[in-house]
Amino acid sequence: MRPKFMFEVLKKDINIFDSLNCGQIFRFKSIDEKNYVVFSLDKCAKITDLGDRYELNTTDDKYFKDFLNLDVDYTAILDELRKNKNLKDLIPHDNVPLRILKQDLFEMIISFIISANNNIPRIKKIIEKLCETCGENMGNYFAFPKAEVLSQKNEEFYKSIGLGYRAPYILKTAQKISNNMFDMNLLVSLDTEGARKMLLTLPGVGPKVADCILLFGLNRYDVFPVDTWIEKVYKDIFKKDNTPQNMRKDLIKEFGRYSGIAQQYLFYAKRG
Repeated sequence: MRPKFMFEVLKKDINIFDSLNCGQIFRFKSIDEKNYVVFSLDKCAKITDLGDRYELNTTDDKYFKDFLNLDVDYTAILDELRKNKNLKDLIPHDNVPLRILKQDLFEMIISFIISANNNIPRIKKIIEKLCETCGENMGNYFAFPKAEVLSQKNEEFYKSIGLGYRAPYILKTAQKISNNMFDMNLLVSLDTEGARKMLLTLPGVGPKVADCILLFGLNRYDVFPVDTWIEKVYKDIFKKDNTPQNMRKDLIKEFGRYSGIAQQYLFYAKRG
């Protein structure tokens, strides 16, 4: 990375390291307790913990200021979420620990197809291989690949980098998007349920993956992705078993229009 810009962010506005570690992004590395590097599209930022604030040295300051989603005022959101007995002890009153990041939609579609029935270390490794083999060389890191590049590979290539049964999903999804058979501009314009239905037409996108894309790629807060950690949270709250689809409905009913933000706090707390 050759950083050109530096800016600072106060910790009272976001705990960046916790936000990176709550399952919404896979392209980051911990250098040590005080330093992280995060990648998004063809951008890179080194983030240093300075105590009450972070220093970001980056290739594109405008991009990463937007990426951190600091324009969203979380004060009223968190005040509302604290009213729920399941969240009141998880959200401090003096700062904003977690934020939903504003990430690239295509990167989220591919990343969360890879995430299905997978664990975070393996997801990160596969995405890193995908970038190294298909992304533009930016010097000492690789950009996230474009749909056009991914669409020209074959299933055997994707299997060779560890995608297994997901190989045809990545190829066919990239081809649909590259050939304008899936209109991402239309997706952005739809309401949450309409966008969810549209995402479910992509190969490899099931209900949980669709909800992750909606939350992390479109910042639709009225969704609640259900994974194995959230299934445990659900049993803690409702004292019963259920199907993932019914869990999703119950959790959205419980946490309302900011369900996606509630999900991040509950996921992070349960995962420890």
